[in-house]
Amino acid sequence: MMNAFQSFRNAVLEDDDLQEQVISIVNTATANGSGLGDGIATLAKNHGYSITSEEVYAHADFLGQDGDLTDFELEMISG
Repeated sequence: MMNAFQSFRNAVLEDDDLQEQVISIVNTATANGSGLGDGIATLAKNHGYSITSEEVYAHADFLGQDGDLTDFELEMISG
């Protein structure tokens, strides 16, 4: 069974608008040196997924999960 984080991840991978928002959060957090977990968790909550910032950090390697990266995930990693 998928947890909320995995469900949100799948939603992001299928939704260009969500991808843009995630990339924006990642870029802002990178620039500020913090805020990634809260930003992603808030975005998820706004879309009906209940995840915590701790889960975001616990799954920070979700970008490389499954062994093959999507274009979106590669873009997130490369910034």
